[in-house]
Amino acid sequence: MTRQAHTLSQLLEDGVSIRAADMPGDDELMLRIYATMAQEERELISERTCAALAAAKARGAVLGGDRGYRPAVGPDSGAAALARREAAIQAAHWLVLEVEHLRALGVAGQAALTRALNERGVPAPPDTGTWTHTIVAWVMARPIA
Repeated sequence: MTRQAHTLSQLLEDGVSIRAADMPGDDELMLRIYATMAQEERELISERTCAALAAAKARGAVLGGDRGYRPAVGPDSGAAALARREAAIQAAHWLVLEVEHLRALGVAGQAALTRALNERGVPAPPDTGTWTHTIVAWVMARPIA
Protein backbone atom coordinates (compact mmCIF):
# COMPACT_ATOMS: atom_id res chain seq x y z
CA MET A 1 0.00 0.00 0.00
CA THR A 2 1.17 3.52 -0.63
CA ARG A 3 1.51 6.35 1.83
CA GLN A 4 0.27 8.86 -0.73
CA ALA A 5 -3.49 8.95 -1.18
CA HIS A 6 -3.06 10.57 -4.59
CA THR A 7 -1.00 7.65 -5.91
CA LEU A 8 -3.59 5.10 -4.83
CA SER A 9 -6.46 7.19 -6.19
CA GLN A 10 -4.72 7.55 -9.54
CA LEU A 11 -4.15 3.80 -9.77
CA LEU A 12 -7.78 3.10 -8.94
CA GLU A 13 -8.97 5.68 -11.47
CA ASP A 14 -6.74 4.09 -14.11
CA GLY A 15 -8.59 0.81 -13.56
CA VAL A 16 -5.93 -1.02 -11.57
CA SER A 17 -7.49 -3.61 -9.28
CA ILE A 18 -5.79 -3.51 -5.89
CA ARG A 19 -6.14 -6.14 -3.19
CA ALA A 20 -4.15 -6.21 0.03
CA ALA A 21 -3.29 -9.61 1.47
CA ASP A 22 -4.15 -8.49 4.99
CA MET A 23 -7.41 -6.78 3.86
CA PRO A 24 -8.85 -9.01 1.10
CA GLY A 25 -12.44 -7.87 1.53
CA ASP A 26 -11.89 -4.10 1.58
CA ASP A 27 -13.38 -2.05 -1.20
CA GLU A 28 -11.95 1.04 -2.95
CA LEU A 29 -13.41 3.43 -0.38
CA MET A 30 -11.69 1.66 2.51
CA LEU A 31 -8.39 1.50 0.58
CA ARG A 32 -8.58 5.26 -0.04
CA ILE A 33 -9.30 5.89 3.66
CA TYR A 34 -6.33 3.70 4.70
CA ALA A 35 -4.07 5.48 2.20
CA THR A 36 -5.19 8.89 3.51
CA MET A 37 -4.51 7.79 7.10
CA ALA A 38 -1.09 6.43 6.10
CA GLN A 39 -0.25 9.72 4.39
CA GLU A 40 -1.26 11.66 7.50
CA GLU A 41 0.84 9.37 9.71
CA ARG A 42 3.84 9.82 7.40
CA GLU A 43 3.51 13.60 7.70
CA LEU A 44 3.21 13.38 11.51
CA ILE A 45 6.32 11.17 11.68
CA SER A 46 8.20 13.72 9.59
CA GLU A 47 7.10 16.56 11.88
CA ARG A 48 8.11 14.64 15.01
CA THR A 49 11.48 13.73 13.50
CA CYS A 50 12.19 17.34 12.52
CA ALA A 51 11.21 18.53 16.00
CA ALA A 52 13.43 15.92 17.66
CA LEU A 53 16.40 16.84 15.45
CA ALA A 54 15.88 20.55 16.18
CA ALA A 55 15.77 19.84 19.91
CA ALA A 56 18.94 17.72 19.70
CA LYS A 57 20.69 20.46 17.74
CA ALA A 58 19.62 23.03 20.33
CA ARG A 59 21.16 20.84 23.04
CA GLY A 60 24.43 20.88 21.10
CA ALA A 61 24.32 17.31 19.80
CA VAL A 62 26.36 16.58 16.71
CA LEU A 63 23.98 15.58 13.92
CA GLY A 64 24.84 13.62 10.81
CA GLY A 65 26.68 10.40 10.11
CA ASP A 66 30.26 11.70 10.16
CA ARG A 67 31.58 11.37 13.69
CA GLY A 68 35.16 12.14 12.71
CA TYR A 69 36.40 8.53 12.62
CA ARG A 70 39.20 8.05 10.15
CA PRO A 71 41.24 4.84 10.08
CA ALA A 72 44.98 5.44 10.34
CA VAL A 73 45.56 3.35 7.22
CA GLY A 74 43.16 2.55 4.41
CA PRO A 75 42.36 -0.96 3.25
CA ASP A 76 45.32 -2.84 1.82
CA SER A 77 44.20 -5.41 -0.73
CA GLY A 78 47.77 -6.63 -1.21
CA ALA A 79 48.14 -7.47 2.48
CA ALA A 80 44.73 -9.16 2.48
CA ALA A 81 45.67 -11.27 -0.55
CA LEU A 82 48.98 -12.21 1.10
CA ALA A 83 47.17 -13.23 4.30
CA ARG A 84 44.73 -15.38 2.31
CA ARG A 85 47.62 -17.01 0.43
CA GLU A 86 49.51 -17.75 3.66
CA ALA A 87 46.38 -19.24 5.21
CA ALA A 88 45.86 -21.42 2.12
CA ILE A 89 49.48 -22.61 2.21
CA GLN A 90 49.15 -23.45 5.91
CA ALA A 91 45.92 -25.36 5.27
CA ALA A 92 47.55 -27.23 2.38
CA HIS A 93 50.51 -28.28 4.56
CA TRP A 94 48.13 -29.46 7.27
CA LEU A 95 46.12 -31.39 4.66
CA VAL A 96 49.28 -33.10 3.33
CA LEU A 97 50.08 -34.20 6.90
CA GLU A 98 46.52 -35.56 7.30
CA VAL A 99 46.75 -37.46 4.00
CA GLU A 100 50.18 -38.87 4.90
CA HIS A 101 48.77 -40.04 8.24
CA LEU A 102 45.81 -41.68 6.52
CA ARG A 103 48.10 -43.40 4.00
CA ALA A 104 50.24 -44.67 6.88
CA LEU A 105 47.05 -46.20 8.31
CA GLY A 106 46.53 -48.01 5.00
CA VAL A 107 43.99 -45.69 3.38
CA ALA A 108 44.75 -45.67 -0.34
CA GLY A 109 43.00 -44.18 -3.37
CA GLN A 110 41.11 -40.94 -3.81
CA ALA A 111 37.70 -42.37 -2.93
CA ALA A 112 39.03 -43.87 0.32
CA LEU A 113 40.88 -40.64 1.18
CA THR A 114 37.73 -38.65 0.47
CA ARG A 115 35.66 -40.88 2.73
CA ALA A 116 38.29 -40.75 5.50
CA LEU A 117 38.62 -36.96 5.35
CA ASN A 118 34.84 -36.57 5.65
CA GLU A 119 34.59 -39.14 8.46
CA ARG A 120 37.39 -37.45 10.43
CA GLY A 121 35.69 -34.05 10.05
CA VAL A 122 38.62 -32.47 8.22
CA PRO A 123 37.39 -29.06 7.04
CA ALA A 124 36.83 -28.98 3.28
CA PRO A 125 37.84 -25.94 1.23
CA PRO A 126 35.48 -22.97 1.66
CA ASP A 127 32.25 -23.04 -0.37
CA THR A 128 32.45 -26.82 -0.98
CA GLY A 129 30.85 -28.26 2.13
CA THR A 130 32.32 -31.76 2.01
CA TRP A 131 35.25 -33.48 0.41
CA THR A 132 34.75 -35.11 -2.99
CA HIS A 133 37.25 -37.23 -4.88
CA THR A 134 37.58 -34.40 -7.44
CA ILE A 135 38.47 -31.85 -4.74
CA VAL A 136 40.93 -34.29 -3.15
CA ALA A 137 42.61 -34.87 -6.54
CA TRP A 138 42.72 -31.13 -7.26
CA VAL A 139 44.17 -30.21 -3.86
CA MET A 140 46.73 -33.01 -3.93
CA ALA A 141 47.87 -32.06 -7.45
CA ARG A 142 48.56 -28.43 -6.48
CA PRO A 143 52.14 -27.68 -5.51
CA ILE A 144 52.59 -26.23 -2.02
CA ALA A 145 54.56 -23.02 -2.21
